[in-house]
Amino acid sequence: MKIITLHPEDVTVWGNRKRGIDPAAVDRIAASMADIGLRQPITVRVLDELEIDGEILCGAPVLVTGAHRLAAAKKLGWQAIDCIEIEGDEIDAELWEISENLHRLDLSKEQRDEHVRRYAELKEARRVQGGQSVQLESKREDGRGHQRKSVATEVAEETGLSARTVRRILHNEPSKAPPREVYDEREARRGRAMNAWNKLDEEDRAWFRDWIDTPIMDSRYD
Repeated sequence: MKIITLHPEDVTVWGNRKRGIDPAAVDRIAASMADIGLRQPITVRVLDELEIDGEILCGAPVLVTGAHRLAAAKKLGWQAIDCIEIEGDEIDAELWEISENLHRLDLSKEQRDEHVRRYAELKEARRVQGGQSVQLESKREDGRGHQRKSVATEVAEETGLSARTVRRILHNEPSKAPPREVYDEREARRGRAMNAWNKLDEEDRAWFRDWIDTPIMDSRYD
């Protein structure tokens, strides 16, 4: 893993992204980046070859995480953007993307659960790929084997969710209804926020205005 600098237009956004682009979030991030710069580099994976619309690209940097930050850089007309280049295959890249998304605050419950189930599928695929599907690790000196961690335990440790939450998500059948778009969820949150705002006095509103302008608010968005 290393830091590289690329032109935003040279970063390829390819494949099925876990989250769509929210234009309003791009505008907010662009305003922040124009003011204080890019605090968190985007993440890319450089592929030896990539075919897009019949064209073969060699050494193509492909976006892993940071679609909103990349879109904001393009909106601002930046000529360069800092990137974290990671190694690994498509499973590693998707695990990285899901992990970052799970640390965001704007996923609906349905989207979070869908991310967790997919993360578990990828971890299981990695075990099979590496020939690690057996339940016992290498034997100890006394000849007894160590019990392998379950996929649910690994997912919990790597995502920061509780093991109980992960097990509940993995054991429950996914809803047949498609996950709600994050924008629909935001609309519901806006309604709740407005109700709460109307109940505040002027002193509390002034404090909230000061707090909302702090840089930490930018970390909620990709």
